[in-house]
Amino acid sequence: MIGTLYTSIIEHMSVVVEGVPQSAVQRLRHAQDLRRQADAIELQAVADLACEHGWTTNDEFDVTGERAVRIGADGTALVGEFLPLEVAAIKAISVAAATWLIRDVLNLHDRHPMLWSSVQKGQVQPYRAFQLTQLAARYDLNVEQAHDLDQRLASKYGRIGWARLMRLARGLIAIIAADAVKAAADQARAERYVRTATTEQPVVTELWARLDTADAQQLEATIAAIAKNLAAQGDTDELDVRRSKALGILATPARALALLQGRDDKRYLPRTKIYLHLTDTMLTGENHVVRGETLGPLVRDQLRDLFGTHRLTITPVIHEGTEPGVDSYEIPDRIQESVLLRDVCEIFPHSSRSARRLDLDHTIPYVDGVENQTRPDNLGPLTRGVHRAKTAKRWHLRQPTSGVFWWTSPHHQHYRVTNQATDDLTTWSTGETTMMWHLDAHPPPPDR
Repeated sequence: MIGTLYTSIIEHMSVVVEGVPQSAVQRLRHAQDLRRQADAIELQAVADLACEHGWTTNDEFDVTGERAVRIGADGTALVGEFLPLEVAAIKAISVAAATWLIRDVLNLHDRHPMLWSSVQKGQVQPYRAFQLTQLAARYDLNVEQAHDLDQRLASKYGRIGWARLMRLARGLIAIIAADAVKAAADQARAERYVRTATTEQPVVTELWARLDTADAQQLEATIAAIAKNLAAQGDTDELDVRRSKALGILATPARALALLQGRDDKRYLPRTKIYLHLTDTMLTGENHVVRGETLGPLVRDQLRDLFGTHRLTITPVIHEGTEPGVDSYEIPDRIQESVLLRDVCEIFPHSSRSARRLDLDHTIPYVDGVENQTRPDNLGPLTRGVHRAKTAKRWHLRQPTSGVFWWTSPHHQHYRVTNQATDDLTTWSTGETTMMWHLDAHPPPPDR
């Protein structure tokens, strides 16, 4: 059964395999070989695509159209700024992820030729090679220094453990570019940050931070002290949970101070404002799920877990359909809010960027003197880069009905985007796409 399934998978991948290995060990090794081949082909394809979109310093270009940008580090080729859009749509990844992929491939190909060769031979996995190229770029090595590092490490590729090789690389960088190492340390301090992001479970949020080491040590001591005093106040949760609570309590300094003094004062509760997206079934009790603006789906009982210790201001959002359009270029708040609630995320294929952080773009460009252009079915949220590609007419967009977007890429790849999913239409037949367009342009009336 497993052998038949394996053969089916290989045939589905359109890979010609003669004499499929039968033992589990042989199949595992064979899968590794296929994966290395696929990685090498993909990296070469990205490099070739970058070459097709390449620019030289002697090329002339229109400043209102596509611009030449250097995505990689020193010594890498200039490419067209819209190249990441094509890669993102084909691979069904974000534009940012596509940009990082092109950056890593260009750095690997142009700055680390020996490492590139090792990847092509299957001796080094791409993600590990990218770790090394990113390390060299992070220390701002110029192309000559990157080549020097590559030459010094060439005999080690695929022959020693990767963690060991990375330690060796850091030591060599300190020799090759001592000033760059010091500058990188200064830059690291200039790039301190604190970020939060919700998890798959909206009742908890993850937090990352980069602090001065002295501040981090002081924060650690304060968290430990509050966690200890929470236990003294009767909190029976595990230490890690109490430490997490302690960090949250620091958001209310007066309560944190009270706990550090051995007492608790819950008068100092934080105030929170949340948007809840409701449906008619939620209001009638038939459905117990709401959607938070940034938290995602929530059942009603989770609201107590999330905000039981907060003073709340709740703004209910009831989805009622479209707003009437206006003649002005400026977008009224009621229309902007309607579009943001409709689309949720950016309307570019496979994008996960929150619509609320983006500008709204007219699908059919605004023209002075034409009535009713600013309306929900002619608007959609886009990032600046995607907007530029559309304005430069490299990517083409149509919106047959409110909230449904049809994209065509410069390489004639076709995509349909809604607030539910992205459909890759490139392999659809003409009949299928024609029928889908008709259904989108003439949707059935809603049930009442």
